Amino acid sequence: MLNKAQLIGFTGADSEIRTTQKGKAYAVLRVATSRYSKKEGERQDFTTWHQVEVWSPGTVKWLEGRVLAKGSKVYVEGEIRNERYTDKDGKEHYFTKIVVAGPGHELKSLDRPEANPEPEPGEAG
Repeated sequence: MLNKAQLIGFTGADSEIRTTQKGKAYAVLRVATSRYSKKEGERQDFTTWHQVEVWSPGTVKWLEGRVLAKGSKVYVEGEIRNERYTDKDGKEHYFTKIVVAGPGHELKSLDRPEANPEPEPGEAG
């Protein structure tokens, strides 16, 4: 089976490091991708926002040492996951995120490729 998403886009905010209740660090990014079409000679842009979670320890450590600033151009390769939560009013909400956690998953800066993390053992690079 294959469950893979590949994105090239721009970060919508600085990357953020978070920690689970059990002390495991992970990173969160918002990435925007765009497409456009022309209607009656007018260009129309369509932006899609993606929530990205990074769980690969080497990539999280790399992000702890620097911030991918808002507007950074990035390449993301990961797994598509659908999640849900219930808000304080009891209403269920559904969302999709891209998770960078396993072999073959990666996050790279396209602005400064020389500063990208080294692939972890067993990961594609």
